[in-house]
Amino acid sequence: MNSTAVPRGASEPFRQLRALRRARKLKQEDVARKAGISREAYLRAESGQADPRMSTFLAACEALGLEVVLAPQHLAADVNAFIASRNGGVTAASMAGQAAPSAPATAASPATGSFGSGTGEGH
Repeated sequence: MNSTAVPRGASEPFRQLRALRRARKLKQEDVARKAGISREAYLRAESGQADPRMSTFLAACEALGLEVVLAPQHLAADVNAFIASRNGGVTAASMAGQAAPSAPATAASPATGSFGSGTGEGH
């Protein structure tokens, strides 16, 4: 796998966090330290080797300067458009080289995407 490839098992939100981390030229250690988690825990979450707790995801988002916003699926496209309009058209998805998603269940400002059903505390 080359250095820009996204790990196959990584969840979409952690793919976006990885893209943001790299765009900001931060190391995994930098984000993990700021999030108050071990580098190994962050590495496993980012690479898809672990199913992280929601608290790990939220800590990583905060470390990268992101705010997690929950939006009804039918409003997700409007929320994404609003975020892009206030942020010069930039979203985490666009930084990751993806088109803006049309209807995720959750959004992390400026990142967007669903943390995924069936994940979270205790899994």
